[in-house]
Amino acid sequence: MDAKIISAWVAFFGTLVVSGITIWQNFQIRKDNKKEERRKRVIDEKLNYEKKLNDFYIPLRHCLETRKPLFKIFIKDKPENFRTLTYLLDKDQLYGDAKVRFNNSDKALIESIIEIGKKIENLIYKKSYLIGNDDEFVNNYIPRADYSHIPYENNMTILSLLVSHIVVLRLAYKDELDEANVELYEGFVFPNEVNIRINEKIESLRTKISLCQAKIIVSTS
Repeated sequence: MDAKIISAWVAFFGTLVVSGITIWQNFQIRKDNKKEERRKRVIDEKLNYEKKLNDFYIPLRHCLETRKPLFKIFIKDKPENFRTLTYLLDKDQLYGDAKVRFNNSDKALIESIIEIGKKIENLIYKKSYLIGNDDEFVNNYIPRADYSHIPYENNMTILSLLVSHIVVLRLAYKDELDEANVELYEGFVFPNEVNIRINEKIESLRTKISLCQAKIIVSTS
């Protein structure tokens, strides 16, 4: 066979090999790039969950858990059907045949509860954007069975109900709702279920963070 023809075939096959290698390398680069993009998306997702958790839900739970024992002490010697907000709106209401009168301890406790309420209110105003599309907190609050007997105000999220309670409680304690109609405000009592839902959200976020971390580890192995 003519040497020129052989050289041409060698050059042709060499070009094919080089082209094949180049195509394979480009394929691997695209594959690695897509893998890295997925890894970055998972990292961003994990950071988003961590921000929600650390900047909003955990601080909110801390405030709610700090409030809880103070309120338990405050309510301990009160009548069974005592409601702090409605009492503050009408201090002459009867519980059986008796009236309730605050002593110095009651005043100190309720003032501490109100101060914690201000922190909760401020946190929700500044950080509630982190909630995003979390249905539990952006949709109108529908109490679960154990809480459905309480006549909460309708068409409000659980957090807007919480803030409304905090504001009305503070105004009522300062006697700035003179001659207030108790029935007008009775739907703004403290939404006890908020503690449960916040705890559930924290556990959910922690689970999502763990799943993201597992994906990141797999992607780098």
